[in-house]
Amino acid sequence: MNDDAENLFDVIESGVGEGTLQRVVLSQPTRRSQTTTNRVEIRPIMLKEKQFYQWSGLRGSQAFHENHDPQAILTALRASIGISYRHIHLAVEGRQWSARFSRRGKCRLIQEKHASTPSNSSISTDHNRKRQYLIPEGQPVPFLVQTGIMTPTGQVRSRHFHKFRQINRYVEFIADVVDKLPHEDVIHIVDFGCGKSYLTFATHYYLTQIAQRRVAITGLDRRNDVVQTCHKIVESLGLVGIHFEQGDISTYSPSDHIHLVVSLHACNTATDDAISQAVRWGTDVILSVPCCQHELNAVVKAGQIPLLSRHGILQERFCALTTDAVRSALLEQVGYQTQVLEFVDMEHTAKNLLIRAVRRNSNSESPQLEQVTHELKQFCSVFQIPDLHLQRRLQEFELLQPPADIFPK
Repeated sequence: MNDDAENLFDVIESGVGEGTLQRVVLSQPTRRSQTTTNRVEIRPIMLKEKQFYQWSGLRGSQAFHENHDPQAILTALRASIGISYRHIHLAVEGRQWSARFSRRGKCRLIQEKHASTPSNSSISTDHNRKRQYLIPEGQPVPFLVQTGIMTPTGQVRSRHFHKFRQINRYVEFIADVVDKLPHEDVIHIVDFGCGKSYLTFATHYYLTQIAQRRVAITGLDRRNDVVQTCHKIVESLGLVGIHFEQGDISTYSPSDHIHLVVSLHACNTATDDAISQAVRWGTDVILSVPCCQHELNAVVKAGQIPLLSRHGILQERFCALTTDAVRSALLEQVGYQTQVLEFVDMEHTAKNLLIRAVRRNSNSESPQLEQVTHELKQFCSVFQIPDLHLQRRLQEFELLQPPADIFPK
């Protein structure tokens, strides 16, 4: 085991031994891993006045929690780090560390300049403790202060706390795919329909200040007033590696290979335009939060799905979920591994799904590709789903050429 890996375990073991380990996040499962859990979080808790560590995550859609004593958690981490998971993020007594294992098992350990977790003395380890975010509370973050989400002292304004939570949830998605992005070279990113750009700035902040990467981010929006507002924020904060342009998804042409495309709440088929352009460019990672999926609902014939069409709201939701399911399957067909994940809590918005697509190696095919194609054909046949905009765009770009009977006409 190389020196950085040993240093990583020294940090973890010291944190457990001294009671200063505050958080460990394991992500990016290895190819040889048998785990069905993409992301695991470990945090300290007190049970019956004794120190334990809670190992939690998701298996499919089912949450699980396991509590381990200090020795058991060290054993579990030794058996997982670099073997089942390639990306490790940890916080120990106010300091943050990030470790990445290459496919050959070489570990690179970085102590991050920005600490997102306060000292251990201020953290309660019971089940009601305050959640620790990647972008922290209580410490001023320039773009959050500039956009009014934080006060100059770093306190999150109560009326913006939902936005603060949303930003942190989004940053978690970025953290989960950071190993799919260049380590040494500049990461080129396009954010379609960036709007007020809270999440564009969050992407820049996380990658440059926490993950210590170099970026070139382009925020694209049709509204010139929005673009000018974002320009002013960039200038006032002196940010490097981020700029904004007025433009349209369908006509934008990048000069460099794009590693990450973000499309958040692009309305109706604008989501499909963003996804198809990203696929056309061979983008490594696509993060898309669809919104206002009216296309299918507008073409479903009266009585086509009787049990749903009796209730407009049910048909509308069915059409939205169907559209996202078809989008995910189409992405699988053109070379991506896709997941549909919850973005924000349902209590805040019904538009709470994020499609995450990671490009597979050109020499590898998904073992489920044939099954996905069959299931898509069968699904569209049963519910009489016509060709949707994303399929048509991918075919226009000659990226998708399914058999003629995949979708009934």
